[in-house]
Amino acid sequence: MTEFPANRTVLAVDIGGTKIAAAGVTGSGQIVARRREATPVTGPTDLIARLTAMLADLRLEAGSPVAVGIGIPAMLEPNSDRVLWAPNIPGCRDVLLREPLEQALGVPVFLEYDGHTAVLGEWWQGAGRGYQNVVFSIIGTGIGGGMIVNGTLYRGRNRLAGAAGWFTLSTTLDDIDEARTCGQWELLAAGPGVVRRAQLGIAAGRETELTGDLLTAEAVFAAARRGDAFAKEIVAETVRLIGIGVSNIVSLMNPDIVILGGGVGAQADLILEPVRRIVRTWAQPVSGNSVQIECSRLGDDAGLLGAAYGAFERVRDSKGGEPAKADTIKR
Repeated sequence: MTEFPANRTVLAVDIGGTKIAAAGVTGSGQIVARRREATPVTGPTDLIARLTAMLADLRLEAGSPVAVGIGIPAMLEPNSDRVLWAPNIPGCRDVLLREPLEQALGVPVFLEYDGHTAVLGEWWQGAGRGYQNVVFSIIGTGIGGGMIVNGTLYRGRNRLAGAAGWFTLSTTLDDIDEARTCGQWELLAAGPGVVRRAQLGIAAGRETELTGDLLTAEAVFAAARRGDAFAKEIVAETVRLIGIGVSNIVSLMNPDIVILGGGVGAQADLILEPVRRIVRTWAQPVSGNSVQIECSRLGDDAGLLGAAYGAFERVRDSKGGEPAKADTIKR
């Protein structure tokens, strides 16, 4: 793992569909200042203005940052960091974020797909530290993540590697058309899928403390902990679906460790041991019995710390004032 001078800082940003988190981060991974604001829904001009104001304010507390690292749920142009498409951020298609922020802040700015910043964070300071082959599966409102392969962040051709929510858990060719709308791993195992199965049971008259009003996946897990039999059924089915998806990842990647995060994936007391058992049963036997499966140690900070790590790496590799391309992050 690359070591950075502890007295150097970068500004790190994690952009989501509803919130922007930002922080000053030292070369040793310490967060020295934080900001959090709502994500503008009025287009990229307002997004750039919000980011500029947040980062200018943070810079006063973070010393003299050498760069800015940003994680964003977007498809990025491979060599320029241009935002080609960010479906969860209104109006953010074919947008330059890096250039106006660099002009305003006077330091290099680097962007990464947010699944990649998340795995970088866990690899640098979390559950993936010390491993060469790491997969992070973030199971929340959707399912995303990233991979470290042989000590290097693996981005894929379009910088989208790790989008495992698109796995299809269809079992026969006859139902493949239905699988496109309801058989994807994300639609089944992520939060909305948990809620949908609970709502169907409530509508069918199942005895449960759960109600259809403002139901969330977290409420289902909480009811299961209190002994609600129907909620325990929903959790057991969710665990089985997570275990099948993770088994596929383990069989394909043969990683050292798979880390689970997000609002669903972080329910360690209810999912971790059952998922481990399913993986040992269904994954390629050698891979399934050797892989470590853990929950995230960093929670929401994984993306921030990963954005910081990426910025430290890429500013170190930049030459002649030109921004480093997004293929330089490795041990």
